Amino acid sequence: MNQFKYLWKRKEANFGSPIDTEVSGGTHVTCENVLKFNGKYVALRRPKAIPEHEIPEKALKSGKPYLYFVHGLPRWGETTEVYVNRVVKEQTGVGVKSFRVVDLYMGVYPDTKQWFIEPDLIVEINRLPVLGIYGNEVTEVVVFDIENIPDDFGWWDKKDIENFLNKYD
Repeated sequence: MNQFKYLWKRKEANFGSPIDTEVSGGTHVTCENVLKFNGKYVALRRPKAIPEHEIPEKALKSGKPYLYFVHGLPRWGETTEVYVNRVVKEQTGVGVKSFRVVDLYMGVYPDTKQWFIEPDLIVEINRLPVLGIYGNEVTEVVVFDIENIPDDFGWWDKKDIENFLNKYD
């Protein structure tokens, strides 16, 4: 048996067991899942934002529902495939045909000093979602392409979506 013991001397990522709350100065992994169906992108209008997530400041100020992709945290021990299938089904009610991890976005929130690690995926779904409650209410399903990106996303701005799609899809 290998008795090697890792020693993290330069603040390398090292995680303990899952906990119930966010820790200032801690770390979390979450994924952004950009949906596609028949070559077009799919976003969901949600009055209460992404399930189990705060409502963005601009949505609170405007009082109107914004658009979101599927976004959420993997559960401890999930593979990427298990995670994607679960979170897409939970937040849209549809299945996954295929997916690609296209980026690994990382940064630190200035207020909490929380380090986020965010794999970004493009996920082909097996059918369009229908209106309903998937974690919370979906009031509109918006299908678009790079030529007509909506400008009312909760967490993205139009230019960032355009840059992302041009770079990764």
